[in-house]
Amino acid sequence: MTPEALAKYVRLKTRTNSTTFTDADLLILANFVKEKLTLAALDTDEDLFRVPTYLNLVANQREYPLHSDLLSRIEVVWAKLDGENWIKLTEIDLAGFPYPLATEADIVNRFSNDEGHAFFDIARKALMIYSGTITAVTAGLQIFLNTWPADFITMAGTTDMSVDPSTTTHGFPRELHGVLAEGMVIEWKQSREKPIPLTDTEMVHEDSVNKAIRSLKRGSYDRVRQGRVKYNDGSQY
Repeated sequence: MTPEALAKYVRLKTRTNSTTFTDADLLILANFVKEKLTLAALDTDEDLFRVPTYLNLVANQREYPLHSDLLSRIEVVWAKLDGENWIKLTEIDLAGFPYPLATEADIVNRFSNDEGHAFFDIARKALMIYSGTITAVTAGLQIFLNTWPADFITMAGTTDMSVDPSTTTHGFPRELHGVLAEGMVIEWKQSREKPIPLTDTEMVHEDSVNKAIRSLKRGSYDRVRQGRVKYNDGSQY
């Protein structure tokens, strides 16, 4: 569905027109409902909104701001701490770490640039690296994370809403277009000075959302899930 088609559908269902239900108001509702559906879609664990982000490693810099549109969670972090080879960083729980990490010396004495001994933590919407000495590496930090789908910017658009606006931003999944439209109609009805009764279908909107979300699960039938036991080298960190 295109934004233009979405606007026509919502106005049809609400018996409004471009004067009584303006594009500006439609945009507000469209982006509001989109965000609610996006949070619900995260439960599919299908990487629908995942994007790789590359940052430059800066010499002796431990803190790296995360994507401004970060959505809820980070999936994996890789770094070229030796300037050449990628290693996977492991998340650390500082609450359970038994030693102080107040200075750079504290950090390099407890960690190294070897895989399994380099860690990250999330604080203040930034990623903190705990490793050996960090040297400058262009695009030396790769973070796979979820980002919010791009906001709708016009209701006159003729490109399907599922199309990614760029290589680093997401469109909105086609499977959710129907419940997006229905959600907008419900929000409009409930916003009236005297709320308008919902139809039988609208009253079970949550069921429709759950059905749409289920359709996004199991993106591949060729998937094999394997359990993995973490290797214990005898040290805690």
